[in-house]
Amino acid sequence: MNPAKSYAHLFSPLGGEGGENYRAPGQLTFLRAPHVALETEALKAHGARYAFVGVPFDEGNVGKPGSEDGPREFRIASQEYLSYWFEFGVDLNGLAVDCGDVPMPKVNPDSARERIYRAVTTVLKAGVTPIIVGGDRSISIQAARALSDHIGPGKKMGCLHFGAHLDLADSWAGEKLLSTCALARITELPNLNAANVAHIGARNSMNPKDYIDLAKARNIRFYPMFEIYERGIDAVTREAVAKVWGGTDAQYLSFNFNVMDASAAPGVTATEPGGLESREMVRVADIIGVQKTASLIDVTELAPVYDVSGTTSRLAVCTVLRLMAAMARARGELVDQSLRRSDLTAAE
Repeated sequence: MNPAKSYAHLFSPLGGEGGENYRAPGQLTFLRAPHVALETEALKAHGARYAFVGVPFDEGNVGKPGSEDGPREFRIASQEYLSYWFEFGVDLNGLAVDCGDVPMPKVNPDSARERIYRAVTTVLKAGVTPIIVGGDRSISIQAARALSDHIGPGKKMGCLHFGAHLDLADSWAGEKLLSTCALARITELPNLNAANVAHIGARNSMNPKDYIDLAKARNIRFYPMFEIYERGIDAVTREAVAKVWGGTDAQYLSFNFNVMDASAAPGVTATEPGGLESREMVRVADIIGVQKTASLIDVTELAPVYDVSGTTSRLAVCTVLRLMAAMARARGELVDQSLRRSDLTAAE
């Protein structure tokens, strides 16, 4: 523990300056984190472990529109959480910064895609883990390409993909860079071996036969919901994590929250019945967190206009924060439990 650091934020606000920004944060940022320019040197100088980057890109979507509002609502939902997680005994304060949103020129999707690639590359060059929030799932194509190029051809990459759909269309209506093509493009990266790829949550008939055929042709292991019903989420997640983290130098962790049952996550572009329950996603985050780190995390397809009371955005934030907390615990970054609030210490 750093004796020079103030830990007042671990406790309930006492009033005055310590309590003024709860739910009235001024500048809206992820988990009230400081804003840092999306520049490699600025990120290095700050020393944070995670950099939040909003990617309000909705031009690769084939479902309902609205995911360009995902980053804003994700930030808003993060205001409902504090940085101390008692289940893990850790404090997330200071671990993240917010780099704002990538500017999206709507009239030029190719330019927008290149900006996504450059933004992710900028964060990776600083030695920081990007948390990118979209935006439709096609943003994963550029982000994964950035990670692949960053580690180079001599190293191995893994990818763990969550969603109701496999996104394995080689093309969709003649286009190859849409959300429906995300995993098809990602599994073409030269340093990503099929042995280190896993998909969790596929179900129902928006997974046409060409998806299944391409999965088989590329030896991609996917865990459909009926297998999760039979084996349980813990067993499936542990097996998938072993594939993705086993012997790899970098790992891409991608969440489309339509992996959840439609009742648990109504605020996505393509809801599907029969998916994961909230408590199962909590277990997913805890199990992945044992790995201590991920190289890149994304959340896609949040569509707040269809949400109910912010349910889906809050679930997405909770998942990411629990993941961060579980990783901090696995690294041994625990809060000194002897710390007490000053007024309680006096009472004792």
